[in-house]
Amino acid sequence: MVRIALAAIGAMVILTSVGVISEGISFIGEIPDEGESHRFLRLALLGFANLVFLSVLAMIAALYLWARMARSLPDLKGWHLQMPKSEFCRADATPEYHFSDYLKQEEKVFRELDAYIHHDWSGHATDAYNRYAPDSVSNPENVSEHNWNRSRILQSPNPKGGVLLLHGLSDSPYSLRALGERLHAEGYTVVWLRVPGHGTNPRALAEVTWQDWTSAVQVAVRGLRDLVPDERPLVLAGYSNGGALSLNYVLTALEDSTLPSINSILLFSPMIGVNPLARITRLYHAVGLISQNEKSKWSSIFAEIDPYKFSSWPMNANVQAWGVTREVEKKLAALEKSNRLHQLPPILAMQSVVDSTVVVPKLITVLFDRLKSEQSELFLFDVNRMDSLSNLLNLSFEVNVQSKLAREDRPFRLTLMGNKKPESDQLTIKSRVDGKWTEHAVEAMWPKGTVSLSHVAVPIPSEDPIYGAKSETGQYSLGTLSMRAEPSALMIPNSLFIRCRHNPFYHLMENHAIRWLSQQLETPTSNASGKIAP
Repeated sequence: MVRIALAAIGAMVILTSVGVISEGISFIGEIPDEGESHRFLRLALLGFANLVFLSVLAMIAALYLWARMARSLPDLKGWHLQMPKSEFCRADATPEYHFSDYLKQEEKVFRELDAYIHHDWSGHATDAYNRYAPDSVSNPENVSEHNWNRSRILQSPNPKGGVLLLHGLSDSPYSLRALGERLHAEGYTVVWLRVPGHGTNPRALAEVTWQDWTSAVQVAVRGLRDLVPDERPLVLAGYSNGGALSLNYVLTALEDSTLPSINSILLFSPMIGVNPLARITRLYHAVGLISQNEKSKWSSIFAEIDPYKFSSWPMNANVQAWGVTREVEKKLAALEKSNRLHQLPPILAMQSVVDSTVVVPKLITVLFDRLKSEQSELFLFDVNRMDSLSNLLNLSFEVNVQSKLAREDRPFRLTLMGNKKPESDQLTIKSRVDGKWTEHAVEAMWPKGTVSLSHVAVPIPSEDPIYGAKSETGQYSLGTLSMRAEPSALMIPNSLFIRCRHNPFYHLMENHAIRWLSQQLETPTSNASGKIAP
């Protein structure tokens, strides 16, 4: 009955809109011709009314198609419909709330998730490949000794600094596992934060807001500051959406003296810009209201075979990603307008030149074009430009990326890793500093069959047991997954087979990041509080 009533209301709204516009057009057409000026006004009003009418029709058609497409999605399971009720939200972050409270709250969240898995969802999760099936090879509890969907702390007895690692959208702390373990081995106290709405089940990502994320980051930075002596520096390391959250924190801290300062920022495939169409997905609320179909909240529904990343994608993820990237853009523009960009700490960003998740040119125009520090660096992984692959490559990205890098007068360091020669898969690194280029030989080659890195590959080493090039232990590995079928026959995305899942040059990249970080933290231009000295 509710669905019928809402459908009737929706139809009435549509018919009323069409009627009002139709009457408006008729009224404009009946305005008497009283000279050239009146004729022009009548034509302008008529054109505007027709434009509004066509826009309304286009919107109605789009919403209708959206609702029809939502209905065609596979059936929703318990993990698409329920979520732990104890999940952190920004209202929890009172002045008395500490990171230890966040970890206690997270413990409760995972107890609730466990109850869902063993009771409410037990009839939905009996598959061999399902992270919510207790005996599945995909269940994170069966993959490793530590559940990397959860926040984690590795303390150093005498830390040289503290690092907070922030994972990407629909992801988990696992994506920065290797980097964090290396940083801890280098003497840093390391905190992996499970960002709210992640690590549990997809429904949580359908309900969270970007303000929840930013509040959790502030709580975690304060917690990290408590673990590291005041005179030791703090670092943010963000992957994808975690990169946007890292920048947002730093920009917020410049206006809020109660927030601990940051000395350096590491970014991996940072989400500085997303497709503007992400903003339109906010209309899913209207589609759901009219259709009364829960599926309208979802962009895709896939089998949850990944222990550390959601396969299903809620519309809300796009909306919140758009929100946080827009917030970062606005704050950077405001900082530039007030001539305070020099207050930003040094930034190292490592990015594939081709990326289907983020808008690479915006990393240049929104962020790096504004940087005033010569210590900041943009490290780009080029595509495999061997002559034998030339007719297979889509190089359309060059128009927008290379043109943004053409200027030689930018203060930041630009580093490009790519083919040494067109006839060879041997790699080389070229760096531009103060407008001058230098070349450095490296002992690295493109692996056979690899054309480019990807958004998800950058922070993942080739030997990773889940996403790596081969399974060293013989355990469950998505990086070695191989199936043959019509795409429509599988409940897993095509990208799982084609998209590069790991970085064959990870250790070269990691060593570069460690050296860069050491240089920044030792430089006299940064004081103990993390503020850039004048």
